[in-house]
Amino acid sequence: MQKLSNNRKIYRPIRPYRPPCYGVIIESAGWIVLAATWALVIISYEQLPYMIPIHFNPAGQADAYGAKSGILMLPVISTVAFFALTLINFLPRMLSLSETLSPLEAGRKYGGIILLLVTVKLIMAVAFGYLAFRTIQQAKGDPAGLGGWFLPVFIALTLFAVIIFMTGWLRNRYKINPET
Repeated sequence: MQKLSNNRKIYRPIRPYRPPCYGVIIESAGWIVLAATWALVIISYEQLPYMIPIHFNPAGQADAYGAKSGILMLPVISTVAFFALTLINFLPRMLSLSETLSPLEAGRKYGGIILLLVTVKLIMAVAFGYLAFRTIQQAKGDPAGLGGWFLPVFIALTLFAVIIFMTGWLRNRYKINPET
């Protein structure tokens, strides 16, 4: 807890806030998708040809090829990003909110941020899992690519999560207080 010059306090939690029930389900789904991506890549690795697609254009078609070891970068990048966002869940003091917050407000705001991060982790894990799956399928001869819908859907899902979070944040911030 920090004191401000006008004796108002900012509460920054020491212990992590736990997401609600649906947050736990979203978090669990993210871990399952991350593990499934690793399993898919490891199981498929030996059957892959030496050259596989390593880059897709915005239309979802492969436009660069490289060694099959490049497939390992998808679960590695996904795991590093997943763990970085998970670390924030367990260290909410890293989040700096400049507003003055009561303990109840702090719980709501930090909890909301953590729920947003959990949702973004799931979206990211699904995107990398799908990338790994389609890369393996195309390396095995399926010419379909990612599909032109992949990039817009991934961006839309991420923006949707952020917009929902910001809408809730702003609605609570500018809620009319009947006592005033």
